[in-house]
Amino acid sequence: MREPACWEMLWPEVAVFDGNANTLGIEEASLMDAAGKRLATTAREMAEGAIVIVCGPGNNGGDGFVAARYLREWGIDTSVLASHTESRGASARAAREAAGETRIWPDAPLKSHSLVVDCLLGAGAIPGQSLRPPIGEIAAWAAEFGIPVLACDIPTGLGGPDVLPADVTLTFHSMKQGLTSPEAGEVTVAPLPWPAEVEDCGPGDASRYPPLAANARKGDRGRLWIIGGGPYHGAPMLAGMAAARTGCDLVHIAIPSAAAARVEWPATLIPEVLPDEDMLTDASLEHISEAFGSREAQALVIGPGLGRDDATLSAVLEVLRISSNNDIPVVIDADAISALPSGSWPVGLSGVATPHAKEAERWLETTSPADALSDCSGEIATIVVTGPEDVLTGPEGRTCRASGGHSRMAVGGTGDLLAGTIGGLLAQGMEAWPASRLGCALLREAGTRAAESTGPGLLAEDVPVEIARVLAEWM
Repeated sequence: MREPACWEMLWPEVAVFDGNANTLGIEEASLMDAAGKRLATTAREMAEGAIVIVCGPGNNGGDGFVAARYLREWGIDTSVLASHTESRGASARAAREAAGETRIWPDAPLKSHSLVVDCLLGAGAIPGQSLRPPIGEIAAWAAEFGIPVLACDIPTGLGGPDVLPADVTLTFHSMKQGLTSPEAGEVTVAPLPWPAEVEDCGPGDASRYPPLAANARKGDRGRLWIIGGGPYHGAPMLAGMAAARTGCDLVHIAIPSAAAARVEWPATLIPEVLPDEDMLTDASLEHISEAFGSREAQALVIGPGLGRDDATLSAVLEVLRISSNNDIPVVIDADAISALPSGSWPVGLSGVATPHAKEAERWLETTSPADALSDCSGEIATIVVTGPEDVLTGPEGRTCRASGGHSRMAVGGTGDLLAGTIGGLLAQGMEAWPASRLGCALLREAGTRAAESTGPGLLAEDVPVEIARVLAEWM
């Protein structure tokens, strides 16, 4: 079993791992049983008498019901107070039934207790949000006792005005967002019985895909610019088709005029003919800067098919500066990687670099990806070293892998597809780390499905439509 992660996990990342575990055939009920038993053990060690467990309607409440079952089996006087008459989800409902006698708020137990076990809300809650009835009412009731509180995974209402402060928090797998707060008390991280693959890129990453709004209008799902072409005009087009298939509304392809004249433009992609004729130079910077300001680009992909002429690399550096000044996240791919500062991530820039192993070696030299991102925090930057298995590195110790796919995905153009896929997700509002994880997982599964029908004849242009199909299924 892999050791608990060393980074501070954001609450939505919990849903990612749960989804991956489910895909790998790990039953939710078995994870809930493991968490509940560990919670019961900690409660037994803390309590000096009777225990009351307050349970919400979700899986956090399910953990509490499991803990109650174990505590009662061990002969410990345990009361259970549920916020709702029913629990959500089959596992939580089964745990509730097995726990035995349960009171429903406001029918609270009257006896004296030595410990409150807080299982009202877990990682599915919105950080810092005020508690609504009946959760807020139960949290206030529990706080009035003035006795120790053991929180399951995350204290209810953490970061908000009506938090139920914990003396001890038992969290699972890794530290979570906000648990350094005094309101979390003493924090213990407990591992969960799942294989290391649960932490890697997979279908669970689709849980962080921005939801589709019923009243959405054109442009609401993002505007992406892709700057490339010159020597090779096909690469930016592949990136653009992949981006469009992620659900990005508007995809602009900015390439020099000679390359634009050679392209057969798909109706989906928006042509942006640059003032340069054969390759990107400083002559196109004013055009790009004005476009970024007036058209409100949400993300940029730069690099596919650019070439590595000194004038081009100089222009790339300036485009990165413009993007940073306008808070536009960037996917830096292919030839543009050669413009990056040796061994480090550009200061103030958010986004993703997608080098293959040799490109990573030229750029990073003896510096590790983690050290290159040492000045970054959160999820704003990610390095994806691509290959038979992609290795993803983010700030603060985040690391994972993307495996699977099909051997035919080694065909030319798949790197452009990955850059476009991640860029399309960035344009829709995802941060660098979750966009990289989902992009890598999507492309590998899409390539596998495309290869099922084309076999050794698979071409890069066969894959984008499968990106859309895989995303629809995972959602």
